[in-house]
Formats: sequence, C-alpha cells, structure tokens
Amino acid sequence: MRFSRFLFSVAATALIAAPAALSVSSAAAQDAPSAPGVAVAKSGAPATFDETLFNVPDGQNAEFYQKRLNDLQAAFQQYYQATGGDQAKIDALIPKLQIAAKTIFKNLVDAKDVPAAEAFQYFQSYAASFAQEGDLDGLNALLAKEQAKKPVDAERVKFLDYIIISVRLDKALEANDEAGLAKIGAEIIAKANADDTWTQNAPALLSGVARMNPKVGTQLLNDLCASFAASKDANRRQIAASLAGQLRFLNLVGQEMKVEGLYLDGTEIDWASYRGKVVLIDFWATWCGPCVGEIPNMTRMYEKYNAAGFEILGYSLDQDLDALHKFEEDRKLPWKTASQKLSLDSKAKKFVDLSQYYGITGIPTMILVGKDGKVLSTNARGPELERLLKAQFPTVK
Repeated sequence: MRFSRFLFSVAATALIAAPAALSVSSAAAQDAPSAPGVAVAKSGAPATFDETLFNVPDGQNAEFYQKRLNDLQAAFQQYYQATGGDQAKIDALIPKLQIAAKTIFKNLVDAKDVPAAEAFQYFQSYAASFAQEGDLDGLNALLAKEQAKKPVDAERVKFLDYIIISVRLDKALEANDEAGLAKIGAEIIAKANADDTWTQNAPALLSGVARMNPKVGTQLLNDLCASFAASKDANRRQIAASLAGQLRFLNLVGQEMKVEGLYLDGTEIDWASYRGKVVLIDFWATWCGPCVGEIPNMTRMYEKYNAAGFEILGYSLDQDLDALHKFEEDRKLPWKTASQKLSLDSKAKKFVDLSQYYGITGIPTMILVGKDGKVLSTNARGPELERLLKAQFPTVK
C-alpha cells in the first residue's frame, strides 16, 4: 500500500506506540516502575512482555477497553525503554498490537458512554486498520453500516470515502493500472468541484499520484487545475494558481527556467550571465536544518567543480534579513544568494516569487540547470548532486 500505508500505517497503533519514541536512557528505564504486563529485569536478563494483554474479547464495556488501551500503551512504552528500542523486538510486537487495537477500537466506536469527538478518533483508527491491510471489502462493509444508521454520521461517511479512494489508488498504482488511475482521478476531481473538503484533499492525493506515475498524475493535476481555474469559487481559483506552480515544477526537467529577483546586496540577478555554466539553484533558509546540512556537500562540490564551470545560486526564503546577512558572513559562502523578501519588496521593479512560481512546498529544493539553460534535475541533493556533476564534468578528477 502506498497512500493508505503512508497516511494510515501507524494509525491503528498510534495511541499505543507513538509515545514510545521518546528518548529514555537505559538506566532510567531500569529504574522506572514496571508497567502492567512488563517484567523489567534489573539483572541484565531480557525484559518480557505479557502477551495476555493482546487477548481482547468482544462485548465488554467502554471502561474495560479504555483501560486495556492504557495498559497496552504503558506496557509498550516500558518495553520499548527496557529493550533500548530494539527494532527486531518491537517489530515482533507490532502485528499483535494492531490486532488488539483493532478489536479495542471496534468496540469503542459506538460505545454509548464515550464522547462523540473521542469516538470519532477511535473510528478513524478502526477504519485505518482496514486501510493498512488494503481491505476494500471491509471498508465498504463499514461504509454500508454507517450509511444505514439513522441519522447518518456525515463526518464518518466522508472519512471512509476518503480512505476508500486512497486504497483504490494504492491498488491501481501497485498494478500499474493507468486506466484505473485515470478513472479514480476523474472521480476525485468531480468530488473536489462539489465538496469543500475534497477541494482541500484532492491536490495532495493527485500530487502523490504524479510522484508515483508522472504520466497519469501530471495529466490529472492539469485537469484539476483547469477545472479549479474556471470555478466561480475564489478558494478553488486560488488553489489552481498554486497547482500551476506544481505543474511547472513537475514539467521542469528538460525545460528552461525563469530565474529573477535581487541578490542579498540589492543588485539584480542577471540570469543570462549564467548561460554556459552548470548552475545549482538552491531554495533554502537559515532556519531550515536540512538546508544548512547540505552546505558542506555543496561547498565541497563548489571547490571541486567551480573552475570547470559550476556555479551555485541560493534563493533564500528568510524573512529576517539580519539573520541571513549574519549567516552569510559567518559561513563565508563563496556563491551568491538571492533574497525572496528583497525581491518581493522591491519598489523599482516587480519580480515573481520563484518559490510560488515553481510550487516549492518544501526546502531544501535543489535544481540543477545545464550549460544550455535547461533543467537537468529537480532533486540535486547530497550524493545525487555529486553523481550529476561527475557526468557534466567527466574530466575533473
């Protein structure tokens, strides 16, 4: 599963397992009081997990299931700490946790003494367990059960509709069923034009399809963008403008790139002067840890290939220009940095916001442009940057 695994793979055990990721020293774990179901060995022997906690019968009251959920959560956290987060041991428990959690959630979703908001969270996790398994029959049966209720809980039905579409997309992607993908995509677009919730969900789903199957996904995004652009709804038209940037980005390899704005020193970028060089355009910010983490590799590549015709142009999304100036001074970066803020604040000339123009939704985004001005890669980070530069400058050793 792709979408359902990505969106829901940990949902069925989230209320149990998520807190265990907290960092706890082994010494603290040994000194901590044992949770129900966990024997913490102080002698160095392995900790054990009482697997009778996984036996969850149907037909109990809500208090029983909520207590069992709390006991499982506490036991799992204690076991995680006591084993030092041993991945093999944790992985062995997860399937059993998922089965137990599924039964707990099933019995809590309609419990009369559970508040509605809490019951909906249990319902989401219960439905998620079917999605994780790729069980469309189970999801459709759950949907039919919800639709038969009087009154119908519209929030639950809408949530199930979204999960079912996600699982159908998974299956079509796994089967490389392009006709099926196109059909499901058309359904999503129709829903997006009729329902505000789907208006927000559709771009992310179809962008995911585009990443996994560019041919079909890009066409679907084009169709969604066109339909939103023609809408009378202002929100849909605004989303269409954003989608146009994503589409430019998806189609960027092999195309020439628009680059304009002001450098940090206030001078204007002369993009034409870069022609004939291989240029890395780095969308980044000083507050972005992964962006800063790329700098040592970029510096190494710059020192190795600059004399042969490699250049870097940073495009900073920093709004705090003082912090950006200080960073540049402290790091003594050998390449030029352009500023989104300076460019957009310019009174002398209007510049496009390059991050919006190309639908940049996450940084760092590193685009490599060839000597002919055409984009070679939109993912020129880390080892991939080095691989690409070796191909562009084969004589540099």
